[in-house]
Amino acid sequence: MNKEILIKETALNTLQIEANTLIALKAKIDTVFIQTVEALENCKGRVIVSGIGKSALVAKKIVATFNSTGTPAVFMHAADAVHGDLGMIQKDDIVLFLSKSGETGELKVLTPLLKSQETLIIAMVSNPKSYLAKRADYFLHLPISVEADPNNLAPTASTTAQMAMGDAIAISLLALRGFTPQDFAQFHPGGILGKQLYLRV
Repeated sequence: MNKEILIKETALNTLQIEANTLIALKAKIDTVFIQTVEALENCKGRVIVSGIGKSALVAKKIVATFNSTGTPAVFMHAADAVHGDLGMIQKDDIVLFLSKSGETGELKVLTPLLKSQETLIIAMVSNPKSYLAKRADYFLHLPISVEADPNNLAPTASTTAQMAMGDAIAISLLALRGFTPQDFAQFHPGGILGKQLYLRV
């Protein structure tokens, strides 16, 4: 196959798979999603977001979005958590786990420990029969039929779904709190965005 054709077909296929994933995700904005957002709205502590591998990278982005839109959040790497960082979790915090399989070893170790502390757990998982899905207080199902790479291995559609669901939660919380441009400006004083906001505000 011609190199240019291969590149174009691969790129278009990747975007189509990820677009289909997002469309399927719309059906998961259901009662459980609403209850999850309400629990986060009522959280008196912080949202601790955790994962492993690519899910950990998405977790960092979700934390950044939460913090910039009025929801106090902290990233906790699951591997570090089992070696001491679990101590960052305070009494009124809520933990959000990201895992495609729901069987991530470190998260399975953390779950009973958090349960013993009566910490609320939200699991964003693709496998509804998994360990995390069955043990979380709130289970957000991310249906992933296939990843975008030809081998169906590299996290692509799954991480797209995680990031989009994180955005959906964050912006729902923003709407509930009546977060204004003035509020947004307080968290974005630097760079071009900060100048635009302060000039307007």
